[in-house]
Formats: sequence, C-alpha cells, structure tokens
Amino acid sequence: MLLSDKHALVFAASGAVAAQVARTHAREGAHVWLSGRRAEALDALAAEIRAAGGRAETDVVDAADPAAVDAYVARVRDQAGRVDTVFNGIGGRPRDLGYPAASDRQDLDAFLIPFRTIVASTFLTSRVAARHMEPGGSVVTLTATLSRMTAPGMAGISAASAAIEGLTRALAGEYGPQGVRVNGVRGSGMPETRTIQETVAGTIETFGTPPGMTLPPLGRPITVAETANTAAFLASDLASGMTGQIVTVCAGAFV
Repeated sequence: MLLSDKHALVFAASGAVAAQVARTHAREGAHVWLSGRRAEALDALAAEIRAAGGRAETDVVDAADPAAVDAYVARVRDQAGRVDTVFNGIGGRPRDLGYPAASDRQDLDAFLIPFRTIVASTFLTSRVAARHMEPGGSVVTLTATLSRMTAPGMAGISAASAAIEGLTRALAGEYGPQGVRVNGVRGSGMPETRTIQETVAGTIETFGTPPGMTLPPLGRPITVAETANTAAFLASDLASGMTGQIVTVCAGAFV
C-alpha cells in the first residue's frame, strides 16, 4: 500500500475532494486524522472509513483559525507520535466565494474572498504541519486548472488558484532542506461535485450562456477519485524525488 502506517492530516475533510482523499489515504494504509467544521459529516466519513477496515479520527477544527490549527496539529503529533502528510481541501460554494462575477461589477472585497479563505488556510495548515514533520514528510496542496485558463467571471478564484501554486513552490524551497516535500495537485472540473454544478449554473445566470467546454483527449472529464489518487501518490514515498511540482489531472486538456 502506498501510505502504509503513515499519519495523514486531512483538513476540510467534509468536502467532496478532501473526503475522497481521506478515503483513498485510508485505503492505502494511512491512519487519517479528519478535521472540519461539521462534526456530523466528519463522523459519517470516519464511520465509512472504519467500516472498510481503515483507521480514522475526527476533530472539529476551523482550518482558517491559526490558534486552532496550531493546537490541533500539535495534539495529533503528541497522540500519533508524528505527522507524515497533510492535505487541505478547503473550498466553498461559488456564491460564497464571489464567483462567477463580471469583473467590471465585482467589488474588491468579493474578489479577495478566495485569498482570505482558500489561500490563507492552505498557507496556514501547510506551514504548521510541515513544522512538525520529520524528513520524508509530504505536504500536498490543492489547486485548479483555472490557473491556466481564460475563464470569464472567475477572476478571484482563478487568481487564488495561481497563488496556491506559487505558494507551493515557495514552501518547497523553504522546507526542502529539512527533508519535507511540498507538491500540488491541479484538478480540472469534476462534474460530480456541487462546485462545478453551481459554477455552470452561475455562469449561465451571469453571462447568459454556459461556460465553453470541449471534451479533452481522453474523451471525458476527470473524477474526484482520480484527483484523490494523485494526491495519495504525491503523499507517498514513491514521489520521494518530487517537490515544488504541480501535477495536473485533466484528462489531457492541458499539456
């Protein structure tokens, strides 16, 4: 198994991508430590993982609260003995993150919401977890192919996606000397997620037409499971020679 006996932190674990990352990590042998703001959803996910033979613990943690994240990671480290890998799937409903929105009508505060939530939380959880890792530890960030696209109405979230990729490279340089790797998984749209469904609906409402979409070379969109599988690989020792990399999962739409 890829992650046998690893201790894996999964923040915002009730979201679609993070929940699947937790399932995949557990299936690959990791002891997963699930956190988020909704206890009921976390407990249900943990019960599912345990029923499949995995190991999971839960705790209610706001991944955007510096004091809460500091205390939580230290507590896991003391209980588990070490922290091996971390993934943060923080996100939100498009309407709560200020998109889709026409840039000439969007106010600055709305544009900055993805930075204040997604980018800030990724920075916070990555650095705190890395601080507690031994050589061989792995931080895996989450970004989106919006960082490579010319998608109208997506200025804030597109810029935030690019910011996370820059952050990933910077942290790789900073924590590399202590043997900790930092990589990112860049996923394209996954139609099974509520985020994509609501983004399409919001684009139609804002611009009157759906976003332009063409099938990628594989002839289909990617799945949440494929994104999670890539995250598990990056967290594993099989990726021991990789750091500062953004791995794109897009069925060949971007090369």
